[in-house]
Amino acid sequence: MVRDTAVVLHDILDAISLIEEAAGGHDLASFSADRFLQYGTERLLEIISEAVRHLPDDLLASRPDIAWHGIRAIGNLMRHEYFRVDPDIVWNVVSDDLPALRMVIEGFLLEQG
Repeated sequence: MVRDTAVVLHDILDAISLIEEAAGGHDLASFSADRFLQYGTERLLEIISEAVRHLPDDLLASRPDIAWHGIRAIGNLMRHEYFRVDPDIVWNVVSDDLPALRMVIEGFLLEQG
C-alpha cells in the first residue's frame, strides 16, 4: 500500500510527540526503571523506523545530515533482536536524536504545503 508522504510524515510526528509526552520529566535512571515506558518507546521508535522506509528516497537525500539508514535499521533491531536493546541507547535516541528529527520532519511538512 502506498501512502501519501504527508500522512507518513504526520505518523512520524505523532510518534515523536507521544514519546516526548511519555518520556518528559524522566532521566535515564527513571526511564531505565520503567519497563512499560521503555517498551512503549521502543514500539513508537519501530513505527518511526517503518514510516521512514515509506518516505521517498529523494526527500531523504535532501537531508543527508540525518542518519536515515540508522533510523531504518533500529526498527529491525528492536523487532528481531529485542534481547539486545539497551535502555541507555534508547534513552540517547529519545533525548539526543528525536528533537533534530522532529525539526526535519516539520520542515518537510512545510515544504509539502
